[in-house]
Amino acid sequence: MFKSPLLIFTLSVAVAVGLISTPVSANTSNSQCRFNGEFKGKEGQLSACIWSDVGKGKWIKFPKRNYASLSAYEKTKFLAYREIQKLYKSGPLSSISHTYFLSKNLPAEFKSRYVNQTERAAKYYDQLFPKSVIVNAYYQTEKDEQYIKSHPVLSFDFEMFISWFKAWRAGKDLDHNIGLAAWYREFEGVTQGHTGVVLGSKAKLKNIRLYSEQVVAHEYFHVVQDYYKYERDRKGYEGEDEFANYYPPIFREGSANTISFAISMQSFEDYLLFYQTFLAENIGKYQPKIFNSLTSKSKVISTLNLIEKRSNDPDAHWASYSLGALTFEWFIAKYGIEAFKRLIFNQKLGKTFEENIKISAGITLDQLYEGAAEHVFLGFNAAKAAKSFS
Repeated sequence: MFKSPLLIFTLSVAVAVGLISTPVSANTSNSQCRFNGEFKGKEGQLSACIWSDVGKGKWIKFPKRNYASLSAYEKTKFLAYREIQKLYKSGPLSSISHTYFLSKNLPAEFKSRYVNQTERAAKYYDQLFPKSVIVNAYYQTEKDEQYIKSHPVLSFDFEMFISWFKAWRAGKDLDHNIGLAAWYREFEGVTQGHTGVVLGSKAKLKNIRLYSEQVVAHEYFHVVQDYYKYERDRKGYEGEDEFANYYPPIFREGSANTISFAISMQSFEDYLLFYQTFLAENIGKYQPKIFNSLTSKSKVISTLNLIEKRSNDPDAHWASYSLGALTFEWFIAKYGIEAFKRLIFNQKLGKTFEENIKISAGITLDQLYEGAAEHVFLGFNAAKAAKSFS
């Protein structure tokens, strides 16, 4: 038996879901926020910080309003959000059971939070499994480095955590958490799900980014994806480009964001807030060359084609998180959650992604990009406008 400095237990709890959005300045005694994505407030009415290009932070939130007053961009988001909520299953889980591995070094306020986020995600994912599955959930810190390094599953991506461990030990970057496990694979002769997050042991909830709220659900969704591509994975791939033919980053990472954003935000207003802060941060900090090129619908289409494979551009993979999230948000709003479920289930056919999209939704990959381009364009324009305040 593999031993660890952990608290290990199983449980199942009930979770509740909430629901409806131009942002307004939030009333707060601290008008100058510290960093993009800083957030506060209760679930269902969050306030978040957008940091402008002129070195100022502004608190914003989305007030409630009727559907008729939403912009075309927001109406698409509302339809997608509503469709994703159809995945939610009240009552006890019928397919999923969890085993938790909680580090004793994990800050106390995050222990219950991560368990609750895991259980909430399971309420959405339970109906996506045709039979009983065990999902192992690991929540660790930099103090658990040796455990992660020696673990047969968690060690898979160990090298990518080293720089984070170094930063967290120095008291830096404590506003981030990072995906630790995201697979459905064999472990000790048993094929199970493995999900989890790694966090700085000195992290505090008041200093964490809004983006961190969806990481648990995002990594967990990869278990769902992997369940249906498990047989194809066993055949192996001749390099990263062949893998991308079946599971391009825009689908694997982008659609995981689409689903996890809707799960983690417990009202439509918070969902709008999340996207605006997330896209604003991307424009301001990550992949400026790719994102600055999104000046027209046609440029968006060419960019979506560009990021189909990591080898096409050094920023292709990271850009897929935001561009893919908007693309599959449009897809779900247009074709419904049932079409998206078929896209996930049909991975088991071992077809390329282009073939899968035809089988599942009756459209070509080009039609997906052409259809989603306007929505992606409007999303980034909205984020740019939010960042332009002075």
